[in-house]
Order: sequence, then C-alpha cells, then structure tokens
Amino acid sequence: MITRRALAQRGACCLAVAAAAALSSASALARDGTAAASGSPGAAVSGAAVSGAPVVEIVLTGAADHLGAIRTALESQALSAFAVRFRIAPRFDAAALFATRASSGVTLSCWIDVSDPRRAALYFTDPVADRFLVRSIELSGRLDELDRESVAQVVELSLRSLRVDARASLDREQARALILRQAAPPEVPVETPAPAAAPPAPRRALELGVFYGVTAHSAEVGLTHGPGGRVALGGGWGRHRVALDARFQYQFERRYEEPRIGLDLRTITLRADVCWLYPMAMGVMPIELGVRLGAGVDHVSAAPRPGSAGASGFVPAEASASNALVLVAGPVAKLPLSRDLRVFTELFVELDPARVRYDLSLDQGTETVLARYRLRPGVILGVEL
Repeated sequence: MITRRALAQRGACCLAVAAAAALSSASALARDGTAAASGSPGAAVSGAAVSGAPVVEIVLTGAADHLGAIRTALESQALSAFAVRFRIAPRFDAAALFATRASSGVTLSCWIDVSDPRRAALYFTDPVADRFLVRSIELSGRLDELDRESVAQVVELSLRSLRVDARASLDREQARALILRQAAPPEVPVETPAPAAAPPAPRRALELGVFYGVTAHSAEVGLTHGPGGRVALGGGWGRHRVALDARFQYQFERRYEEPRIGLDLRTITLRADVCWLYPMAMGVMPIELGVRLGAGVDHVSAAPRPGSAGASGFVPAEASASNALVLVAGPVAKLPLSRDLRVFTELFVELDPARVRYDLSLDQGTETVLARYRLRPGVILGVEL
C-alpha cells in the first residue's frame, strides 16, 4: 500500500533534484552565451511522446469527472517517454488484464481503477501477459491535486520498473491470487449460535429406583426418615416425558416419651403420582426438570407404653393402627450418570386433609399428647434404572 505521505515526501525530493538540475543547466547556458529562451533543435516538448517511444495502453475505470482529471495528470511530463493510448472501461476486467496483446503493438498495459474514491487500484502487465505489477494507493476521497500527482508518479515508476527489470514483477499465478484476494469482500464475523440441547437418549418405558427420604412429622417427634422403592411406567412426546409412579417407603420407628405415657410410632407410606419432565442443558451436563403430583396413604402404627415416671394408676391401651389420606406435590430433578442410570432428587410437601393426632384418654375426657403437622415438607434422594 502506497500512502499519500510517502508520495508527498518523494515528490518533494524530486522537486529538489529538478531545481538543482535547472540551476546547473542555467549556469552552463550562461557560460556558452546562449539565450535562456532558445531551445536545442529536436528537444521534446512537455507532454509530447518521443518518436519511436514504447506504446502504453492505459485503461481507466471510475467516475467520469475523476477519469478526466487522472488523464490530464498522466498526459503531463510524467509519461513523456511513452506513446500513450487511453481507453475507458465500465469496470475492471481481470480476464482482459490476463489476455495477451502481442499483436496489438502495445508494449505495456495499465489498468487504473478509481471506482473507490478512497483507493486507486493499479494493474500493469507486459504484452504477452506473463509478468505483472499490482499497486494500491490511498486517496483523500476528493481526488485532489496530490492524489492525481501520486497516481501519475506510481504509474510512471511502475511502467519503467516492469520494462527494465521483470524480476521485480509477479507471474500469472501470483498476480491472479493477489487480485482475487483484493476483490474478495471482507469477512464479517458471524456469531455461531449455541448448539441446541441434544434430545435425551431413548429411555425404556419401565423405570425402577431406590431412594432415601426425610419428612417433617411433628413438634414432639421432629423428623421421620427411611428407605423406599419406586416403580414407574413412562413415555413421552417430543422432548417431554410423563411417568406414572408408584412408591413405597418404610419410616423407622420413632419414640415419643413423657412422664405419663410413651409411644412407639412406625409408618409405611404408599404413593401413586404422575411426574412430568423436560430435558435442559445446564452447562455441559444435561438435566431433566419437572413436577410431581400425587396422593397416597400413610399406614401409622402406634404402640403405647408406660411413661417415664411409671405411673401405677395408668394402664396403657393396646397398640393400634390407622390409615391417613395424604396429598403430595413438588419439583423433581434428574441427572443422568450413564445411558441407563440416573440420580434423582425431589423436594415435596405433603398435606393431611384430616388432622392426625394421638390422644390420652382420661376420666374427665381426652388430652392430645402428639399431633402430626398437616403440611409437612420433605426431600428424597435416589437412583433409578
């Protein structure tokens, strides 16, 4: 790329050399007594071609007003050593540049493309289209006098270089590659969309799992917990999956103690519910999120015994069992560990439609000694196949 500043500096140097040459010539003429206005016979007139000069074809491409200004600059002293033929083309034609001109009498060819007001593209070739030069000049956008002078200087120097020393030029393949690279539109970075989450691998309809669950019970007992198992039959459409679930859990014995009475509590839970899941990509690990809605029965066994004070006047009743209806709902998350193995967790809330309590029968009536929470939060963690 040739810049305006570099050409301006070169032009200044050329003017200095020309001034020194003019002073030297003036001194010589003064010594010979020759009048300053007289000229040597046969001297070339500025802008006129020397007889027998090599023929140069210059093809201009761009806006009409710019082409006229470029031609005027080229017809000045810059190309006085050449016989110049001008031609105007609507656009730069790379195929014409690479075509041979040996039979046309043209020694050198030059294409000047100023279609872009901020850049001049120059292409030079010999008559057999075997050697090439490619130049690019930054312009001001107004094609002012400095722009025109820059183009004229580069044209003159390039023509002389291509004629005198072909080793400094490009061959056909090099020139073709360079021209194609300049003509290619600039690459616009395109944002690559994030890859869509891959659909989950096909899953068998029957699912088996084991888990451990913890559930709030009451203010007196605290938490109940124990192992369980589940069996589910699932299917899906698209990326959605729905499973019908049946589960069983045994909650370990919990002991309640007070001075008058003690209770040993055991609970077996049975649940039937429906679970909806949808796969999502969380970072590099896919995960399924969903909700669970269901209902079931708690089979509660209570075995009374004497209290810690061992009151002799109190005789505990026989052990009894009762069934309580329970509603359950909560979010579910499943994380695949392999194609057929998944870990799952659930946060849920259980609701007792009817209050479950344990009363102490006295002569004057009954007294509640323990009452289960009607809303009980819980959590489950397990694995399934």
